[in-house]
Amino acid sequence: MRAETAHALVLLGLVAGLAFSVYAGFESVDTSLRGACTFGSYFSCAKIDTSGYTKTLGIEDYLWGIGGFLVMLGLDIPLYRSWNRRLLEVLTGISFAGALLSVYFGYLELVVIQGICIICLGAYFSNLFVFVLLLTLLRMGRAERAARTSGGAAPASSGGG
Repeated sequence: MRAETAHALVLLGLVAGLAFSVYAGFESVDTSLRGACTFGSYFSCAKIDTSGYTKTLGIEDYLWGIGGFLVMLGLDIPLYRSWNRRLLEVLTGISFAGALLSVYFGYLELVVIQGICIICLGAYFSNLFVFVLLLTLLRMGRAERAARTSGGAAPASSGGG
């Protein structure tokens, strides 16, 4: 996969995650929207939303998603224009924190609440997808840097022989 393709997929994943998070927020405010993702007692946004487990550190879970995806988009846009390695590392770190939060939220849904919100699941998978792609971009950057370093060092060492 080319770096440009991976980065375009990162952007797509961030926009999708933001959309899922915004929809989850609308569901919390307008309860009639919960019906769009309720398919029985297990696959039920209503079950998750009314469980009492939708706040982390006093902040609504959908706000964590909206805020996190907005921050990552805010970093990703200049990264796309500059390909700044440090910016990529910061973005990957934030995405890692988001991935951990997604795993925690998924655990709460599956084990504690014993249900799944499909909209939330979309946000979790978007975040994990972005994290894997960012790791791929980091690895690509390392390989490119190693190739440049070894390519640059070869002529100097051959001249000293």
